[in-house]
Amino acid sequence: MPSRGLLLLALMATLSACSKLPFSQPATPEIASQPEPLAEPAILSAEPPKVTIVPVPEVVIEVVNTADSNTPELAETVPEPSVDISFFGLPTPEVDFSIIDLCQEIGDKLSSVSVQDCLDQQLQSTGGFSVLKRPLAVREYPELPQRESLGRVLLIGGIHGDEYSSVSIAFKWMEILNEYHSGVFHWQFIPLSNPDGLLGEESRRQNENGVDLNRNFPSADWNDSAASFWEDKTDSNERRYPGESGGSEPEVAWLVKHINEFQPDVIISVHAPYHLVDYDGPPAAPEQLGDLHLNRLGVYPGSLGHYAGVDLDKPVVTIELPYAGIMPSENQISKMWTDLVAWLVEERTKER
Repeated sequence: MPSRGLLLLALMATLSACSKLPFSQPATPEIASQPEPLAEPAILSAEPPKVTIVPVPEVVIEVVNTADSNTPELAETVPEPSVDISFFGLPTPEVDFSIIDLCQEIGDKLSSVSVQDCLDQQLQSTGGFSVLKRPLAVREYPELPQRESLGRVLLIGGIHGDEYSSVSIAFKWMEILNEYHSGVFHWQFIPLSNPDGLLGEESRRQNENGVDLNRNFPSADWNDSAASFWEDKTDSNERRYPGESGGSEPEVAWLVKHINEFQPDVIISVHAPYHLVDYDGPPAAPEQLGDLHLNRLGVYPGSLGHYAGVDLDKPVVTIELPYAGIMPSENQISKMWTDLVAWLVEERTKER
């Protein structure tokens, strides 16, 4: 048996010989890991076609109470991503670029509503457009199965384009409904009913035609009183110009049509900056929403309160926020909302 000394000498000779052989050492050692998933399907071609994925809005989860149990169930709706599938020989789905453009403009204008905030609301085109062909968009929170609704509520923001907060707060309240819509009411939100007024280079009260939309509704007294009221009571103030005829403006014509089709039981109209709650029509008015207190201002020829509250006999709650360019605190935004819903539940329950 060879001695240890001989084995050691043989090993050293072998190592010396190996050191003279040429070899290449890897620059970076390989690390064992799971392979990354492919971002695109493996296709045999020189330049694989691109598959473009449009960002998907957040999942909307609603709490639904079942008819035979007090235990809430989660109803989850996952929007499908919009994918460029033309390569696969399938028809490309339609993309509502008008809503994307609208959200881009809103996000660029309002500091409290980002482009993504707007897109997340999944606003829908309705076929209505402003003078400059911007869409008049709606977000709907419909009735839910196994839950009896107390009625339909239409909320309108941004009738006056320079009242920024009236648009922003509508988006904040939609975010609340995204999480807590339970089917007690069938809601429709029109967060921006005068897009040309808000989104112009300089925001202004009127629409693109210079008409005050809240003096253009075809109230019963419009033909007899609108022009004389404007001349005598406002000294022909251009900010309150009622237009050439009742309902002459495309935004108002669409709102009138939408009210007639949706048939809301209550209309909520958001304005600024008078720091109060105004009310027209039946039944009892809300005395307070957050720190806003009831102070009836009366109606004007061509106003929404006159047209819907007096002529159509529908309750119209006008929320006048404290400032046009400054949002209420988060606490006040929440308190106004909970007070509004509590009043709606109380009054609509009485009606049944």
